[in-house]
Parts: sequence; structure tokens; C-alpha cells
Amino acid sequence: MWFLLYPHPRREVNEALVRRAEEAGCSALVVTADSPRFGRRTRDLRNGFDDLPPGCAAENMRDLPGAPPGALTDIPMHPAASWRDFAETVGMTSLPVWVKGVLHPADARLAVEHGAAGVIVSNHGGRQCDTAAASLDCLPAVVDAVAGAVPVLLDGGVRRGGDVAVALALGAAAVGVGRPVLWGLAAKGAAGVREVLRTLLDEYDHTLALCGGRRNADLSADMVVRGDAAW
Repeated sequence: MWFLLYPHPRREVNEALVRRAEEAGCSALVVTADSPRFGRRTRDLRNGFDDLPPGCAAENMRDLPGAPPGALTDIPMHPAASWRDFAETVGMTSLPVWVKGVLHPADARLAVEHGAAGVIVSNHGGRQCDTAAASLDCLPAVVDAVAGAVPVLLDGGVRRGGDVAVALALGAAAVGVGRPVLWGLAAKGAAGVREVLRTLLDEYDHTLALCGGRRNADLSADMVVRGDAAW
């Protein structure tokens, strides 16, 4: 279990959240780097969805430093967050600290320089910036920039097992799966999530076999043909 940390403007709040993640048994922290402000999502704006519904709360934000006993702390975005803040988070814990939301190779190199245990190439599901590049299009340059110093994961656009195979062929060590899991949960609860993950694994195994492979390492970038490119 990994904990996704949205950087908070107050250091003491960040540190308290890190301690909670450690005590809960999380094995890694993932710092979100692509949310200096809330995304401008047209449907949410149209429907007036700008907060959790009444009766719902982010319980990990309760009883944090600076708030009255039992009160919730807001989750503001942190537009002034810097790589120095990221390095500060790395220094707060013995857990590996990943950075999520990297699309540019220069940022990937900075992440490694500031102590990242790994990099997650992600465009936040396309929900932060309409003109952001697809994660997959950015993956090869990030893999090259990191040059094996840390693992690189891909998040975004994974809908079938074949998408997993393409990401691994282009250098990802693993992929993150978001929306399909939520769809499975909405349809059938926990059983739906298991079904989605099993289906992805079966599709991936099928694709791997048709590529002539028996293990992840058998996939390579020369198996991926893009646009009008030719072998």
C-alpha cells in the first residue's frame, strides 16, 4: 500500500501526514507533482461539484496540526511547491518517496537528483490540462533521461492488457490502473475490481505470448510501431 501525498503549503501538515502513512503500514510515499492548482473540469463546474458530498470527508485530514480537535484541515493546492520541498519530504522518512506527474525528461532528471526512489509518468488522467501530452508519448524520453537510476512507471490510458505490454516495451517497469478499477468497483464492488484486474492480467499474458515472450523483459521498444513509422 502506497500513500499519495498532495503537498500541503504547511510543512507541519505534510510531516503529520507522512507519520500517519508510516504508522498505517504504507510501504512508499508518492508525491503528486502535477497539481499546483485544482483542475478546471467543465462537467464538475457545470454540476457544482467542488467538494465532497455532505457526510463524506477525507478522514486522513482530521486532527492535523493547526486545526481544532476533531476538525478537518482543508486540502489546498500548493502552487509554490518546489524541488526543495520534495527533497524535504524525502528527508522526513525512511520510506521510498516517488514523484508522480512527470512528463518532461528534464523533470525526471531533477527528480532523481532530489532523491526520488522512482518516477511515475502521468498526465493526471488528462484532468489537469486539456493540452497535456499523453503519458505514453512522454514515456520513452523519461526512461532515457533516468537512464536506469530509478524505476519508471506509467499511469494513464491503461484500458486493456495490450496497453500494459506497450508501456513495458517502451521502458516502464509497471503501470498504474485507475478508471477501470473504479468502473469495476461501481459495477460489482470488490468482486468487480478483482474481475477487472484478472482481465487485464489475462489480456497482458495473451499479448506477451503473441509477441513471442515469456517474461516482461522479452518486450522491447522495437516491437512498437507508431504512426507511419516503419521497422
